[in-house]
Amino acid sequence: SYDVEEKRVIAAVRNKALQLAQGNYIGIIDDDEFAPSTWLVGLYRAIHTFDVDGALGPVFPFFERQPPRWLLKSGLCEPQLHRTGKLLHWTQCYTGNCLVMRKVFDDHNLRFDENFRTGGSDQDFFRRAMALGYRFVAVQEAPVYEVVPPERWEASYWVKRALVNGFNSWRYVRGKNIGLQIKLATKSFVAVPLYVLGMVFVCCLGRHALVRFLEKGAYHLSRACAACGLELWKTRDF
Repeated sequence: SYDVEEKRVIAAVRNKALQLAQGNYIGIIDDDEFAPSTWLVGLYRAIHTFDVDGALGPVFPFFERQPPRWLLKSGLCEPQLHRTGKLLHWTQCYTGNCLVMRKVFDDHNLRFDENFRTGGSDQDFFRRAMALGYRFVAVQEAPVYEVVPPERWEASYWVKRALVNGFNSWRYVRGKNIGLQIKLATKSFVAVPLYVLGMVFVCCLGRHALVRFLEKGAYHLSRACAACGLELWKTRDF
């Protein structure tokens, strides 16, 4: 089925896809990814083997031509791998490679929150699903591959991405857990000046280390600003 979602928010697109989907399982990958022929069966078997409500596989980068050496050395494109069968925390979940039982969406009318305009609605969904008792596992044997275009070979892309993710990380806890809010805000307020001071030393380690350092610093800067009610990057235009 093919359809158009007029609202330019990824959460709205995901909800439109859920509306169109049929069957007892919902498989999701991103539009810039491709999967091997064994992808779905690997996730399906894991759901039944471990008696869980969904399974997630890793997303590996795919370069159509040789990328800059610093990007490969930085590890920015590499996924965090988990052993097959490991129960995941919601912060380790995403919709870039998952198979979820339809009952997770329908039993409590769970949908992606369209207020997450710049991303993060997938982790928010898994957070709410796990709060209801649903469980999800990792499956190393069911990877997909994400095309990494030259536009993502620039340091500016990773800084912008970190600014978006830092803000959304605050949205996950805002108004829900005062103790956790204080902990995260304090961590970011302390981290920002430390990252500024450390910039001089990291520059000597090479571009791969500098960009990685900038990415982490931008994340904390964005979260610290979010704690003060400021959103540094308001559109997903990269």
